[in-house]
Amino acid sequence: MTKIANIDTLLAEQAIRQAVTAYSRGCDRCDLEIFKSAFHNDAEVKYGTYDGHYEKFCEDIVEGNLTLQDTSHTIINEHYTIDTASNKASGEIYVLAFWAVGGHNYTCSGRYIDKYESRNADWRITFRQYVYDWSRTTEYCGDDPNKLFEGLIYRGTQNKNDLSYKILNEK
Repeated sequence: MTKIANIDTLLAEQAIRQAVTAYSRGCDRCDLEIFKSAFHNDAEVKYGTYDGHYEKFCEDIVEGNLTLQDTSHTIINEHYTIDTASNKASGEIYVLAFWAVGGHNYTCSGRYIDKYESRNADWRITFRQYVYDWSRTTEYCGDDPNKLFEGLIYRGTQNKNDLSYKILNEK
């Protein structure tokens, strides 16, 4: 049986989840400010395609995502080990990423192996290692060739024109 150690651990986990979610949201909305907010200023990433300081990584990803038709980074499973006494934690995050570009749809499954720290009560990623598990590529057949989704008229965008900005910023 898994138990929550105390309320501080529960609050830390929620704060870490916000950082993990900011990563995906910033990446998919191509919002560099949100994307970078997932990391502490000295954070490092290791992807193989890029290993180094998080800031250049975020800039390169946003630039690349702007060339794609669609992107979606979906968090599937999360496992955290949190030590609130040391303000450190680690996590394994399962992710499914989807892209459309150049007449193809891409699906990639992998995991983020993370380290987190709380600095001044602010939990963020200090290290992220991406582990690639599998991928699938299919031919792009159009947005809705069978008209299954034609009633869904509110479309997402990869920028600040996305409807989420309007709704989430309303007071």
